[in-house]
Amino acid sequence: MPVYATPEELNNGFTPAGNVLAAPSGFDVPLPEGTNPAPQQDEPSVWGAAFRQNNLLGQMFRPAKQFEPVEGYNPYADKTELHGYEQWGSVFADSRSPEETAWLKQQIDDENEDRRVLSEAGGEGVLASIAAGVVDPVTVASMFIPGAQGGAVARIASQAAIGAAATAASEVALNNQQITRTWGESASHVAAGALMSGVFAAAGAALSPSVRTAATREVADALDNMSITSATDTAAASLPEGGSVGAARISEATLEDLTPAAGGPVGKLARKAGSYLTPFTRLMESPSKTSRRTALELAENNYTLQGNARGIETPVAAETRVRGWRREEAAVVVTNKQAYSQYKAAGGDLSFSQFREEVGNAMRSGDVHVNPVVQEAAQAMRTVVNRVKVAQQKLGLLPPDEELKAIGQESYFPRVYKVGKIVNERDKFRDMLVDWWSRGEKTMSREEAEITADATINKIVGAKIPQDFANVFMVKAAGSTRSRTLSVPDRLMKDYLESDANYVLQRHIREASAEVELTRAFGNKSLEKQLKDIQDEYDALMRQNPKDQAKLAKARDNDIRDITALRDRLAGTYGMPDDPSSFFVRAGAFLRSANFVTKLGGMTVSAIPDLARGVMVNGFGNTMRGYSALITRSPAFKASRAEQLKMAVGLETILHTRARTMGDLVDSSARTTAVEAGMERITDAFGKLTLMGHFDDMNKSVNGMITSDGILSGAFAGRRLAKLGINDNMASRIRSEFEKHGEVINGWHIGNFEKWDDQHVAGVFQSAVLKDVNNTVITPGIGDTPLWASTPLGKTIFQFKSFATASYNRATLGGLQEGTGQFYYGTAFQIGLGALTYALKQSANGKEVDWSPQKLVIEGIDRSGILGPLMEYNNMAEKASGGMVGLGALLGTGTQSRYASRGFIGSALGPTFGLLDTITDVTAGVLNGDAGDRVLHNVRTLLPGNNLFWIAPLINQVDPGMR
Repeated sequence: MPVYATPEELNNGFTPAGNVLAAPSGFDVPLPEGTNPAPQQDEPSVWGAAFRQNNLLGQMFRPAKQFEPVEGYNPYADKTELHGYEQWGSVFADSRSPEETAWLKQQIDDENEDRRVLSEAGGEGVLASIAAGVVDPVTVASMFIPGAQGGAVARIASQAAIGAAATAASEVALNNQQITRTWGESASHVAAGALMSGVFAAAGAALSPSVRTAATREVADALDNMSITSATDTAAASLPEGGSVGAARISEATLEDLTPAAGGPVGKLARKAGSYLTPFTRLMESPSKTSRRTALELAENNYTLQGNARGIETPVAAETRVRGWRREEAAVVVTNKQAYSQYKAAGGDLSFSQFREEVGNAMRSGDVHVNPVVQEAAQAMRTVVNRVKVAQQKLGLLPPDEELKAIGQESYFPRVYKVGKIVNERDKFRDMLVDWWSRGEKTMSREEAEITADATINKIVGAKIPQDFANVFMVKAAGSTRSRTLSVPDRLMKDYLESDANYVLQRHIREASAEVELTRAFGNKSLEKQLKDIQDEYDALMRQNPKDQAKLAKARDNDIRDITALRDRLAGTYGMPDDPSSFFVRAGAFLRSANFVTKLGGMTVSAIPDLARGVMVNGFGNTMRGYSALITRSPAFKASRAEQLKMAVGLETILHTRARTMGDLVDSSARTTAVEAGMERITDAFGKLTLMGHFDDMNKSVNGMITSDGILSGAFAGRRLAKLGINDNMASRIRSEFEKHGEVINGWHIGNFEKWDDQHVAGVFQSAVLKDVNNTVITPGIGDTPLWASTPLGKTIFQFKSFATASYNRATLGGLQEGTGQFYYGTAFQIGLGALTYALKQSANGKEVDWSPQKLVIEGIDRSGILGPLMEYNNMAEKASGGMVGLGALLGTGTQSRYASRGFIGSALGPTFGLLDTITDVTAGVLNGDAGDRVLHNVRTLLPGNNLFWIAPLINQVDPGMR
């Protein structure tokens, strides 16, 4: 029998034991008579790949290898040894020999090959994955777990819990078996297990647990596509520079052109009802054309203008362009996370926060550090810092490099002061400044230095945003007529400066981008010219209408107030108190964070009605086509997803900006105490545990894909394009660029905008997609909440209500103005999903579901957000009157379920006052020795994460207050 020689080693260096036979030898071995033909290569097995990826038994019998340790062996010593495997660098930490390293690399190759085979197998791959999931041991076991008895909702909830638990158990085992399986992927599978099990249970007993689990695997794999595995810091071109991207025709717009479309009788009524709610809705009713245009150039919105039908484009808002800078912020987070993984794999012992501080210190010291990984991270983030710095310097917002060095920075790293530490150690900090200026540099006398030091400290303590810190050393010394820049080296103030690279750079990017975009759009960040033009226009109106002077004067004052408020909100300074570090301001922020981590664990379930927004905007066919591309892992979806990351679409898993905005968590300019810094870390961790980021990224990625395709293919009508900032001329230029550089994959148009010759056109395209996605998946902006809600007290009272007003502005008013049929049937779908959310939440909380049609409709309307603040007013009235006033009383359905568990104080004054009421009740119960069911339940509600949707059903079983 002929023996075919095997290669001495595979490409990755691993030689399987026993795979190479010794060459036969001896006197009785015949000489070879020719060359044997090469054996036929077996095709990769789709079914084998599916079972190895999705079934515990697939790798359970993989033989465990024993390797002889090699003394002094370190897999990280030779950088080339792990070339191509850096993503899994931490896996090799325990390798003790070259053979073990090669074996691990072989396993990674095998797992990646299985994923490739399944991805390219199409329908067969899906079928094989489903089959593998059906016979998974955990799935089989879950068939014998009895669900809750009783009504349909009880069965739905129990199956959701069983699905989550079974998927979690399976994922833990698979994660331990597979190197390339990430915990983020497993989290997506667990979330899908809970949601899909509940949904399929609602379909009836015809669907078995095995089918539910198998389908869940495929949907969860699609959910995991939302994870960002490639560094976003490769995202290239920034949005176009200079002036408004609104282009030519907006300059021709009349007051009528800038008037919102009527939207029929219902649209007119809705617009009138909400016209005084927010600064943007008020400005769009202004008699001043300049006020309306400035509002449109400032605030992102979903209004359809009468001029859009005539091809006059809505200007791209500065707010949309600021949101485009979030890709730079995401680059910072991703870069540090990947660098830390490499650092730990190399045996580093610093915590993640300590590692980030070392990166910050390196960036202050010429991007040099004794640890090569820290140094590489600092150098990688230097490109991000330089992009922001250059944009600021071009517009005169930051001194040139020579001046930055003059204030004592070896290499530019934004200075963010530890304000609390400076306040607590003012004398020590003051003496340090005085000694340096009077003895170290000898730039002034001690008396002058003392006066200058006090002025400098007052500037630092009074700064509202870190951008103000750039000028704190521009001082006028006693007896001098000119200001000058004083030098204080970073090394001298190191203990008083924030060094965490994530913390400093994320906040720097947010605040610097606002200054940059305001200056680009309006000539300066103060909007000086626009405010003067508004004054002049009102003066002319008063001369033309002398009888209405008093009325016009009031309208003028209101317009100027609202315009400056939108400007300051974008800059992050509106409503900020004179003393941001005061106890009451900090306590309010801390309590709002506490509300977030104790009350919003079910936000992902509450967001189920968001799935209908795509239908309302893009129609049922387009939306289903988009979700189909996601679920089947279409190559078009992968290409679109990669491009959207560069547009800052779908970064919620990294930044959680939408969840934080809806939770009214506004980042402060400086962390004052360790407790506050700790609470910030808790809110970040809690945001990840809610899985809201994954859910948001899924919706945004799908809808972004649909929007991009509609623009590039020419499928969108001119009116919709004009609403997105694209006039006929710009649409033609976009299509021309696409024809040269774009591609069509499975019927989807992919722009490849980084290759476009005209990057200004690319910027308009990016902004249009980003705006449409933020309007489809409602993302509250600067014009979507009342002004009083930006004050410290207003933030506390209005917490968790920003989505209601944003939904009314962007979904209800915007949809009525468009007047399409898909808006109306999409609204019906959204109300239906709202009713489903009500049923799921009631069941999860062990409460009875009212199946009467009127109850389901009113709950669906309430949870859909379609009536926005109007339902909030109704719910508060019902709570205040004990259910005697409001829609519940009119229809006989009682108070809406969202408000049922809230006390009157919490309903009227917000969750913070409700929290204080709960704390008071618990304290009184403990002091009086009354630790009854109510007190124990209240204690539970004070625990962070107590109502996370995937754990709350289990806690409810032992919570006496839920019986």
